[in-house]
Amino acid sequence: MAIPLREHMEKYPSVEVTRPWGHKGGDQVTVQLIFYTREKTALAAVGLIKPLDLDAKGRRWEKSRDKMMHALRHLYASMMINGGVDVYTLADRLGHADPAFTLRKYVHRVVGAGSKIRIAVRSAYTRAA
Repeated sequence: MAIPLREHMEKYPSVEVTRPWGHKGGDQVTVQLIFYTREKTALAAVGLIKPLDLDAKGRRWEKSRDKMMHALRHLYASMMINGGVDVYTLADRLGHADPAFTLRKYVHRVVGAGSKIRIAVRSAYTRAA
């Protein structure tokens, strides 16, 4: 585990939260959250990029925290695409109506894309032969 994440978890231990999964009215699921609100509830998807949230002392978030949360969304989106999650599912999870927006905004480079293309082309030629 990276040192900054370990330090965060020591300062703010994970909390258990039960909430509907996937959509409002979905089955209740209990999970451990590493990032949560000051009330120890799940973050709303839009809360991860809202620049004017207040911290526990009523101060506006520092720009570095905004950038960190936005960077986490980028990391999450890239990891999901690299892991094979389709863009429609990812866009839904990020709260985007347009999957093309998700690709333009959050996914910059797919690790091993060149290898994946070569494998797909080789597979297509093998099936055709």
